[in-house]
Amino acid sequence: MKKVVWIGRVFSVFLYLLVLVFGTSIALVLIFGLKLYCIQTGSMEPDYPVGMMIVVQPVDFAQLDVGDVITFAASSDTVVTHRIVEIDREQQMITTKGDNNNVQDAAPVSYRNVVGRVRFGVRGVGYFILILNTNFGKWMIAIITVALIGIEIIRRMYYRDESEEDNEEETEEKSGEGMNNEHDAELMQ
Repeated sequence: MKKVVWIGRVFSVFLYLLVLVFGTSIALVLIFGLKLYCIQTGSMEPDYPVGMMIVVQPVDFAQLDVGDVITFAASSDTVVTHRIVEIDREQQMITTKGDNNNVQDAAPVSYRNVVGRVRFGVRGVGYFILILNTNFGKWMIAIITVALIGIEIIRRMYYRDESEEDNEEETEEKSGEGMNNEHDAELMQ
């Protein structure tokens, strides 16, 4: 049973960390208007490798500079993260290029398609986000959550049983002492 308790504790810590990460992500999005994305191609390597989660913050056009890394909607279902190489301030058009690409992107990006500027990234976390967005990932979260809850229930039952046994032993010891004293009292009479 000690192994179950140890495994339960590890899973509990994992669950708490998972809730902390998701809670922090949601707080960032709600409070600061940040958005989370995952780098899915090698066009921005080595600074932004595949699997990196990036945090994107909305930005005014006037604040954009050449060299900034931005995320923009390339089409209705495609979001791209590339570096600004040229800005047309009059037309509010931005020319971008992937760091790992040999040429600039074919078409300039209109400012109204810019989601925001990349604030920072966390390597490897993006894989987790990508998996969570699949049906498999959603099922895995459900299964892991049920397993963690089940292990926690078993752990608490084990502790309750153990503490009840300890209480019974203490009660028996105390009542046993009481009987000896009563017996001794009868002998004294």
